[in-house]
Amino acid sequence: MMNTVVNDQNHPCAVPVKPDERAAVRAVIKRYAEDEALTPPLTIEELDTHIEKLVSIRALSSGFADYAMVLLNNEVWRQTVASTPCDRRLLLLPQCLRSSTSCPAGMDEFGLLCEECGRCPIGELQVMAEELGYVVLVAEGSTVVSKLLESGKVDTVIGVSCLSALEQSFSKMISNAIPGLAIPLHFDGCIDTKVDLEQVREAIAMKSDAKTAARLDTEKLRKEVLSWFQPSAISEIFEADSTITSTISCDWLTCGGNRWRPYLLTCVYSALKECGSQPPPPVRQLSVAVECFHKASLIHDDIEDDDDLRYGKNTLHCQYGMPVALNVGDFLIGVGYRFIADCDISDEKKARMLSVAATHHCELTLGQGEELYGMNRLQPFSSKETLNIFRQKTSPAFGLALLLGAIAADGGEELCDILSEFSLSLGVAYQIHDDLREFLDKENPIDAARIRSSLLLSLAFESAHGRMRSELLSFWQNKNPDEKQMLRLFHIFDELMIVEKTRQLKEHNKNTSLRKLAAIENQPIKSFLLRLVMNMLDQV
Repeated sequence: MMNTVVNDQNHPCAVPVKPDERAAVRAVIKRYAEDEALTPPLTIEELDTHIEKLVSIRALSSGFADYAMVLLNNEVWRQTVASTPCDRRLLLLPQCLRSSTSCPAGMDEFGLLCEECGRCPIGELQVMAEELGYVVLVAEGSTVVSKLLESGKVDTVIGVSCLSALEQSFSKMISNAIPGLAIPLHFDGCIDTKVDLEQVREAIAMKSDAKTAARLDTEKLRKEVLSWFQPSAISEIFEADSTITSTISCDWLTCGGNRWRPYLLTCVYSALKECGSQPPPPVRQLSVAVECFHKASLIHDDIEDDDDLRYGKNTLHCQYGMPVALNVGDFLIGVGYRFIADCDISDEKKARMLSVAATHHCELTLGQGEELYGMNRLQPFSSKETLNIFRQKTSPAFGLALLLGAIAADGGEELCDILSEFSLSLGVAYQIHDDLREFLDKENPIDAARIRSSLLLSLAFESAHGRMRSELLSFWQNKNPDEKQMLRLFHIFDELMIVEKTRQLKEHNKNTSLRKLAAIENQPIKSFLLRLVMNMLDQV
């Protein structure tokens, strides 16, 4: 039975005043984390849910909710931090721990230059950490921390700060799945603050020989994946086939694109197998296969949508004519299946992969068919219809990449089921994000055809009445609107707050995808997918 922690403060950001109160909260959180066997990283929503549960069973006072949330996040990362070599850790101390009246230290662009004079605890903590091999910074804010993490010089962070500052940096650490411990100061303020020194010492000295999964080096993996689509690399995997169809296909594979799908496949495999930044040859072959499928779909999309430009130059059917473009698209689909079938993996895995590829291929074409047929209707799609098309058209590409990576790395059925559900919401959120990004891009002209198939128009038509609805209907039925109609459309969107409504639906689907990650017990996979969602769907 957990002991109830009594709060003698009413502020929701309060840190318990008395040492025994702080110890009681830590004990409650430690026991809860052990009982629940939580896998990091936890999203803000997950942390909120667990803290609400603790409050509801009266194991914790609501006045200490934010303090308890920080402690719970500490507990799920504790083993990872303890297993990280000290020379891969960063200790971040606040300048406000120093004496405001007698500190002789100077400053540089990185923070305080402590002289270890003994007038405050900063010097003692810095010496202790540096002797163990830590990188130590006495600075405010998260900019320097982010740069160090991005540079690959540190893997984990132990940070001391006030709760109000932690609130600002907490979401950034969560969204980037950064392992770390946060030790709150006893009170907010920027002068002569205090902290549990024993707790900081304990955190600095913590050590474990238990093996924990290394943080996935996504930057190196991205560079590796991009190298697979250089002309020489593509020619090599196509075995120097000199036919005109193969030559055009190779050129098309090396053109543009962010390689999201090969990147996803490779990261999932690498996270499960912990193979670092050098995935084995079958992963490269599977990655090229999913890109073949994607590039084929773009060729067919451009023909079906009568688009003239792709990656800033003429589409394939404009360069070579429709028959040749169709044939290249068909060839790439066949090559994709051939690469899977020829992969150096077990027959059982290949059978699963081919089945998954065929299922997702069919789903994508069904979604495309719904959109093509619907574009000739008398009125726009409803928002429900548009979201369902996104679910069919965009989600399968993500789902296929994630599942092929998981199957190749011996991922179980349970993980594959979670990844399938995750990709549905991720695909929808990504397509909404793409619609918003293109509509809000002030540097490039807006494509009226894209707006017709976007969620923005669906939401506007559902929200409009009377004359405004008639104007939107006219826009839908006129496939080549003039400048006046486009300007009027923008005014209607502003008046109906369509961008804001679209953003809300994007956030809903983004959060739905994040909730699916709660069931994943593999830390590297969960960390990677959390970072993926937050980076891919960065605010527009």
